[in-house]
Amino acid sequence: MAGKISIVLIEHSYLLRAGMESLLMELPEVHLTEVFDGSEKHLAEKILHLKPDFIMINPKSVRDSLNSFIRSLGNEVPLTGLIDENTPPEIRGKFKHILVITDSKYDLLNRMHKLIGTHYTKKSDPHESRPLSERETTVLKHVTQGMTNQEIAEKLFLSVHTVTTHRKNITKKLGIKTVSGLTVYALLNKVIDMREINQ
Repeated sequence: MAGKISIVLIEHSYLLRAGMESLLMELPEVHLTEVFDGSEKHLAEKILHLKPDFIMINPKSVRDSLNSFIRSLGNEVPLTGLIDENTPPEIRGKFKHILVITDSKYDLLNRMHKLIGTHYTKKSDPHESRPLSERETTVLKHVTQGMTNQEIAEKLFLSVHTVTTHRKNITKKLGIKTVSGLTVYALLNKVIDMREINQ
């Protein structure tokens, strides 16, 4: 699954687990590496062996104490807490990121895109990144909406060759080759709104 972001999910509730799996499947840039219910022995060791990019965990799912589990993981993988509105602040504070399971589907997907975007930002070299031109930003927006080079050319009154050149420049500047990766970048930088993608 090269190029995709790997996620391990830890959730003891069957319904919540199924819901999160379904939600993650809607993100083409994500690969759900493994799903645990939290009762497994040597869970931290198993997760470290998988080397995921992110861990999504309901703190109530860990059989041992949450503090012990987090210590076992060290600082190797960012933890995202699957919490509800009643989760106390001292529990929330243990996670780098949080997802509130009672939020709407739109809010959850939007937060996940931002979360995934931090991974792309971290991996990119800030010394090599250059800002996109106004025209490149417009082309990027249409690319994330699923338009072909021909369709973009017709919409912007450009040649297909010019659109292709713009796309090559976008890839070179951002260091992102996949459409899913470009979509994450566009969402993170407010080039496009998720509602525009889902149209």
